[in-house]
Amino acid sequence: MTKKKNSSGRVDGGVAIVTGANGGLGSAIALSLGLEGAKVALGVRRGQDTAHEVVEEIKAAGGEAHVDFLDVADNNSIAEFASKSYARYGPTTILVNTAGRIDPADTVRFEKINTEDWDKIFEIDVKGTMLMCQAVVPHMREAGHGSIINFSGSYGNGVNQENMVNSVCIPFCAAKGAVRAFTASLARDLAPTIRVNAISPGPIEANWEADWDISKEHMDEALSMTLLARLGKPEEIAETAMYLASQGSGYMTGQNLLVDAGWTLTG
Repeated sequence: MTKKKNSSGRVDGGVAIVTGANGGLGSAIALSLGLEGAKVALGVRRGQDTAHEVVEEIKAAGGEAHVDFLDVADNNSIAEFASKSYARYGPTTILVNTAGRIDPADTVRFEKINTEDWDKIFEIDVKGTMLMCQAVVPHMREAGHGSIINFSGSYGNGVNQENMVNSVCIPFCAAKGAVRAFTASLARDLAPTIRVNAISPGPIEANWEADWDISKEHMDEALSMTLLARLGKPEEIAETAMYLASQGSGYMTGQNLLVDAGWTLTG
C-alpha cells in the first residue's frame, strides 16, 4: 500500500531535482521527497521504468512528480532538463546529485589506468555535479533559499578496502574526493542563502549487489568491516538526504556526512 503524502511534510512546497533516479539511492530519495511534500523532477539517462514507478507511487499518494531524460555529462541536456522542471514547478529549491559512474572495469592497478576511463568517471561524478549545480543555483537565488546535496562516498575519504573488489578503485576514490572538496568550496561561495552538503554512504544493498560481482567470501569480509555488520538500505540514505533537504538541518552547510555503519573507522 502506498503511503499517503504528508500534507505538512518536511519539504512541503519544495521543488526537487534528483539525478540518477533510475534505481537504488536515487529512486529512494526521490520517493521520500515526494511523499514529504516536494514536487520532484527525476532525471535519468537509462532505466526509466523504475523512475516511472516512483512517479506513479508519488502521484498515487497525492504528490507531483515527473521523469525526463538527463545526461549529466551533457550541458545541453542539463539545461533542457532544468528548464522543463522550472516550467512545470517553478524554481528548484532542492538538488540531489546522485548520478555517478561506477564500473568494476575501472578498478585496475595504478599503472593500468588509462586517461579515457579516468575522464569518464570525472566527467559524470565531478563535472556533472558541478554543471547541475550551475543550472539550478539561479533558481535557488530566485526562490531565496536552497539546499544542494552531493554524493561523495567512503572511498572519497581515502578508504581502501582492497579485498572487497580485489582492486584499489583509484579513479573512483579521486572523483569522490573531488566532490567532497567541491562541496565545501561551493558552500562558502553560495552562503548564506543556499546550503551545500554531501553524503558519503558506505556499502549499500542495491548498489553493491547490482554493480559489483563480489564473491560471498568478499561480501562477508565487507560486512565484517562495518561496525553494524550489515549493508545499508537505500531508505536509510534517503532519510539522511531528507534531513539535509529540510529545515531540520538549517544550521548545517559545507559538511560531509558519513553514513557507513562505522566502515571508515575500520579501513
